[in-house]
Amino acid sequence: MINYRCLSVRKVPQKSSLWWLSGCRHLILTLGVVATFTCAVNTNAVAAALPQGMVTAWGANFNGQTNVPDKLEDVTMVAAGLFHSIALKADGTVVAWGDNSYQQTVIPAGLKDVKAIAAGGGHSLALRNDGTVEAWGANGSGQRDIPAGLKDVIAIAAGNSHSLALKSNGTVIGWGSDFYGQGTVPEGLTDVIAIAAGRNHSMALKKNGTVMAWGDDIDNQRTVPDGLEDVTAIAAGSFHSLALKTNGIVVAWGSNNFGERTVPAAALTGVKAIAAGGASSLALKTDGTIVEWGSNFFGLRVAPVGLTRVTAIAAGSFHSLAATLTYSFSGFLPPVNNPDVVNLGKVGRTYPIKWQLKDADGNFLTSLTAIKSVTFKPVQCGAFTSIQAGALEAETSGKSGLSYDDTSNQYQYNWATPSAGCYVLFLSLDTGQVRQAYFNFRN
Repeated sequence: MINYRCLSVRKVPQKSSLWWLSGCRHLILTLGVVATFTCAVNTNAVAAALPQGMVTAWGANFNGQTNVPDKLEDVTMVAAGLFHSIALKADGTVVAWGDNSYQQTVIPAGLKDVKAIAAGGGHSLALRNDGTVEAWGANGSGQRDIPAGLKDVIAIAAGNSHSLALKSNGTVIGWGSDFYGQGTVPEGLTDVIAIAAGRNHSMALKKNGTVMAWGDDIDNQRTVPDGLEDVTAIAAGSFHSLALKTNGIVVAWGSNNFGERTVPAAALTGVKAIAAGGASSLALKTDGTIVEWGSNFFGLRVAPVGLTRVTAIAAGSFHSLAATLTYSFSGFLPPVNNPDVVNLGKVGRTYPIKWQLKDADGNFLTSLTAIKSVTFKPVQCGAFTSIQAGALEAETSGKSGLSYDDTSNQYQYNWATPSAGCYVLFLSLDTGQVRQAYFNFRN
C-alpha cells in the first residue's frame, strides 16, 4: 500500500468536494472524513514585461510537474497548478507540463500572442495581447466556460475550479464554481488593479492600495486585516492570503497550520513579488533571491541551492516554480556558423569563436565571469544530420583562450583545433544556458 502525506484534512460539505476528490485521485486517505487538499494558485498574473529566463522547479513530482522541458528558455512568466505547470515565453507562446488528466497541458491549437497565464486545479488560462482569454482543461464547474463577449482583459487568475478576469475599466468578472461565493464578485467593486484566486476564495487589489476578498473564509483567509493599505501585490493560497506593501513588507493572514502566514524576518524587507501555494509561501527579493516559509512537505520550501537571479515565481499546491535570468545570445558570429550547419576546418589551426551577450536591459555584457566554460567533446560524424557545411576561412594568431573586445563588444575564444574528427563545442554561461556549435576537422 502506498501512503501519501496530506497537507490538510478537513470535514467539509460533500457538495464542495465532488470534483476536488476526482481531481486529486492520486492522493487517497481512509480516515472516515471527506479529505480536501490544497490546490492550485496563480499569483497576481498581471501582464508585465519581465526579463527572459529559464525555469527551475522543486517540490513534489507526482505527475511530472517539476520535470521542466529541456531547453525551455526565454520565459517571462510561470504558473503552478495542482499537478501541472505552465510557462509563458517571450514570443507569446505557452509551454505546459505535468498532469494531463483533464488536458490541462494540451495547449490549444494556434494559441499565440499571449501576455499572461494562470494555472488552476485542473484547468489553465491564457490572456492574449488583444484582451481576450483562452481556457482549457477541467470544466466540472464551468471554470473554463469563458463568459460570452469577455474582452478588454488585463489580468487573469485561476483557483481550484473557478476563474477570474480583470478588465481594463477596473471591474472583475468571475465564473466557474461558486459554492463558497468565490465566483460572485462583490457588487460595486471597481478601481481594481490586480486579482488573485485561491482554492475557494478570491482577492482584488484596488487602485488606492486596499484589498477586497470574498469566498470561503473557513480560516479567515478572506478577512483582510484592519488598516491594511499601501499594497502593491496580492496572492491567494488554499487557506491563506498574502499582500505586498509599497515598502517591500509582506503581510499574511488566514490559516497558519504549517506556518504559511508566519512571515520570516528575511521576507519583511526588500520584497518585489509574492506567491501563495497550498500551505507554503514565497517571496522574491529585489536581489533576485527567494525566501520560503510554511509547509515543507515534498520539499516545498527547499529551493535548489544557489538559486539566484530569479525574475518570476509561482507556488502550487505541492510544487514551486521560478524563472531565472538569462542572457540574450547573438549566436556564434563569423567565421563560425550556427547549428545545424557543420563548420569545416583543418587540424593545427586556431579559429576564433565569437559571440555577444546582452543583459535584461539590453546592455552588452563585458565580464569574463559570465562565461562558465568553453568545452568540446568528440562525436561520430554521422551524428550531424545537417547536409549543410560551412568552411572556416578566418583564423587567428592569438593564443588559445578567452578574451573580450570592447570595440566590437564581442567575446572571443581562440580554439586551437584538436585532432581530426567531428566535435560539438559547448559554450556554458553562468546563467545555466548552454549553446552549441558543430565542427569537422580534417588533416
